[in-house]
Amino acid sequence: MRKIKAFHIIVSILFISNCLSVNTNPDFEDVPVVQGYLHANKPLEIKISRQIPYSSKANYSLDNLDSLEIKIFDGNLYYSLVSDGNGKYINPDIDLNQLDSFEIEFNFNNVSVSASTNIPSKPENFSSSVSNVYVSILPGNNPDEITFTWDNTNGRYYFLLIENIESNPISIYDNVNIANINQLFNLAPTQSDSYTMRTRRFSYYGKHRIILFHINPDLAALYEENDNTSQNISNPPTGLKNAFGIFTGINSDTLYVNVKAR
Repeated sequence: MRKIKAFHIIVSILFISNCLSVNTNPDFEDVPVVQGYLHANKPLEIKISRQIPYSSKANYSLDNLDSLEIKIFDGNLYYSLVSDGNGKYINPDIDLNQLDSFEIEFNFNNVSVSASTNIPSKPENFSSSVSNVYVSILPGNNPDEITFTWDNTNGRYYFLLIENIESNPISIYDNVNIANINQLFNLAPTQSDSYTMRTRRFSYYGKHRIILFHINPDLAALYEENDNTSQNISNPPTGLKNAFGIFTGINSDTLYVNVKAR
């Protein structure tokens, strides 16, 4: 479950800048913010929240975020979601399988909210050029590279997340001002079939989990918009009707790399 949480932490940062504090119009409209990542073979979880208006005079609807009637349609059956508190909704009976399509429907502020998505296929032939990486405490002495590859003949979008999973990780570099000193980092979505990085980007010794996510174009566009401040963040590039946020499918594969002292 930790890798899913790591992914959600990263994507949630995008929502802080793209979806929550979005309404600068004095005629505030209480439109919900949906966070729905349908991860293949993982439990379904949908988060509903409200915008944070700049005006203190904004009027919210009477909708209770924990009492919404949210339904998911898998192409054959409708499933009702159950509130788990704090705007989170779940249903363990829904199977999230790759290539399946799903729709979400609910009413908020007397308006129908809806969206649809499909779950991408699992990444194929995900591999690393090495399984053990040797690094020195001097960044300049780490010229080696590591390459991750996967199949991508159709220009689909992929997203890499690299996470040290040691319970008590040991830092490689003593100088805390060295760039990229962190236990978790991600790379921007790509339509490539490989990624090469210098081993000096690793900040900790030990076992690292490398997760390759296969994502839909809407999530990739959300990342691109987050990097482009000239665009209007009040209209995030997602397929939700009458809501902000995202409702999208993802799939993933995982491998491991050990970082050792040179």
